[in-house]
Amino acid sequence: MKISYSKGKQNKIHVSVDGEYRFTVDAEYWFLTPWYRLDEIKDGEESEKFLNEVGSRYAFVSGLRLLSYADNSRRDLFRKLTRKGHDPAYVNNALDKLEELGYVSDMRFAENTADRLLRTKHMSRSGIKSELLRKGIGAEIIQDVLERLEIDPAKEIEALIEKKYYRYLTDEKGLRKTVAALQRLGYSWSDIKSAIRKYTDGREEFDSDD
Repeated sequence: MKISYSKGKQNKIHVSVDGEYRFTVDAEYWFLTPWYRLDEIKDGEESEKFLNEVGSRYAFVSGLRLLSYADNSRRDLFRKLTRKGHDPAYVNNALDKLEELGYVSDMRFAENTADRLLRTKHMSRSGIKSELLRKGIGAEIIQDVLERLEIDPAKEIEALIEKKYYRYLTDEKGLRKTVAALQRLGYSWSDIKSAIRKYTDGREEFDSDD
């Protein structure tokens, strides 16, 4: 197996195998490996080691770049990296290293996401749980985060009404639209009905949950 490399922009090194581009890694890593001195590697165990180590570093560098834009759960980062063409085995190696160094933490991601959903969207406990599950966060982490999260459904619903839905509470169509929106955020019918009654003077059309 023949290998070669070329310098890219900034500190990037582009690595080719048998004449075809395969990986991009950082110069700090590349020039500390024994590979940059070689132009050929024997097939077998040695070549497998090369591909695994350099491929994993490529995924690691790509993962760092994605994390520089936004925090990600491990599952989301795995999905994004494999979609970019990284080998799943190399991605898992990279994610293990990113976790070890503290760049990836599902607990931190879950805490920050739950706080953001509550603070900016006034989402319910149930809604936050669904969103964290969708992001690939494990059940134990979700339970831990939700147990420490202080949510007053009435307060959050009222904040949403004042912010977005007050103008819809003048007729039945608007009421139903508001109820549907609040249910999509995970709020129960009983909590919604209790909160909205303060704005509808207990009008009869709101007595049914059909």
